[in-house]
Amino acid sequence: MATKTVLVTGFGPFREHDVNASWEAVKELKEIGLQLDGFELVTEQLSVEYEECSKRVPHLWAQHEPVLVIHAGVHGDARTVYLEECAHNDGHDIPDNKCHCPSTGNCIEDGNQELTCKMDVNDLCRQCADMAKSNGDKLTFKRSTDAGRYLCNFSYYCSLHLDRGASLFVHVPPLSGPFSCGELALALRYVVHSCLQSCGVLTPGDAP
Repeated sequence: MATKTVLVTGFGPFREHDVNASWEAVKELKEIGLQLDGFELVTEQLSVEYEECSKRVPHLWAQHEPVLVIHAGVHGDARTVYLEECAHNDGHDIPDNKCHCPSTGNCIEDGNQELTCKMDVNDLCRQCADMAKSNGDKLTFKRSTDAGRYLCNFSYYCSLHLDRGASLFVHVPPLSGPFSCGELALALRYVVHSCLQSCGVLTPGDAP
């Protein structure tokens, strides 16, 4: 049986986030693994730059042909793990690390105003919470419908534009927040497991 690829990305430093919790959690996830047979975990760091992101996200899809893509980013005010349900095309007027932003503010010209994940995000949150509880973890998960108007939303829109059934964005709290890096890595693992089940790629009995 061919190995299936799961791609998980985090962002590099920006503004006050010299150490980006999303990338630290993704690196830790790589260390602990998915604990799933038949799946390869590929992790990549995205720069906080619109132009690079617009090219890199489609390239990663083409290069790895993943069955699932999870983008992770840090939300400075978060006290829980947010699973984003949708992304918006317009309004990207906050300069990136190179002091640039899209000339029209759009992710993709002539793209839909809003793209929504085909997976049931409320159900994903429930599944993740159940996994955390069964393992004695204090992690909490909530659905969000506002991924912002910066690189988090931008990258998510790019992936949803390619496959709304196999893309999700996860906002994690900063490392100064309620969860450790190790706990955030576990949160990402739970998200991957629940998404693979939602996609029909993994049955509940296959997850550890």
